[in-house]
Amino acid sequence: MLICESTGTDHEHCTDWRYAGEHRGSDAEEAYAAARAHPHARVMRHPEHYPLHRTVAFEHRTGGEPCAACGTGRGPCADTPAGPLFLCDACLTLLDNELRRSLTRFDLPDPGPQLEALMPP
Repeated sequence: MLICESTGTDHEHCTDWRYAGEHRGSDAEEAYAAARAHPHARVMRHPEHYPLHRTVAFEHRTGGEPCAACGTGRGPCADTPAGPLFLCDACLTLLDNELRRSLTRFDLPDPGPQLEALMPP
């Protein structure tokens, strides 16, 4: 986990990060909870034995971030097929409905709502 060391409240372009430990394997929920305890934190993911090949698995920002879909709303980080994205409630619902509609077009069963916010707004 990386914790933003910025003392300001604007976390749009943070560059000063502090390494705050590692969670192994199935400890993802524990890592997400630890990240939510800070105003701005990231949980990174990397293949075992390849720590330099890491990607952002989850990011927490107090108040969320501008929506990745519409750009105007603000929302929490959501777990999507495209990876973690900040989505407002309207876009999260729209994306979830579109994914469900696409599955039923292929004569696959409707799984019901699948996308969920990983952190409260």
